[in-house]
Amino acid sequence: MTNIELPYFGQIDLTQSEGCYSVKTEWKGSILWLDLNFENKQIGEEQAKNIKAFLDNIGNFEIQNKSAIDKDFMEEGETADYINFYVDELDEEELSNIIDYNDKQRSPKHQLLDKLKLIRVGLYPDGKFGANYYGVFDYSIEIDGEPCNQLLVVNTTVTGDLDHITWES
Repeated sequence: MTNIELPYFGQIDLTQSEGCYSVKTEWKGSILWLDLNFENKQIGEEQAKNIKAFLDNIGNFEIQNKSAIDKDFMEEGETADYINFYVDELDEEELSNIIDYNDKQRSPKHQLLDKLKLIRVGLYPDGKFGANYYGVFDYSIEIDGEPCNQLLVVNTTVTGDLDHITWES
């Protein structure tokens, strides 16, 4: 087998990788960017099957990620720092464009947490750019209809299990 049909990307030549592939798609009413990043020119058949399985399971992985993000927030990890940044940096008027101050059921911080959107999924199946994780899920909060450059990043293994959560800009 020299080609494989991958979800979102279509046909990929396993013997002549282009190094990086990028595509955008609609995901839950928003734009989602997906990219594949290869260090090597050749992609093994097993590696190709892992990529296909990963792409087929993005929805399931997102559910897992949201649970990990919620847990990290409750444990005052990177997610709490990320959310606190917005509460500290944005004035009340800016925040009121994102959250509902009249909502007495959910705190402003929890409302911001609920506003996190998946904007990118990157795969690094053979460690391109020195990556020691397999999948990268970038989440952001939208301000004025645009994702912010501050990202909450969930890094995962090939099976979608949490590796770690970080905050990047």
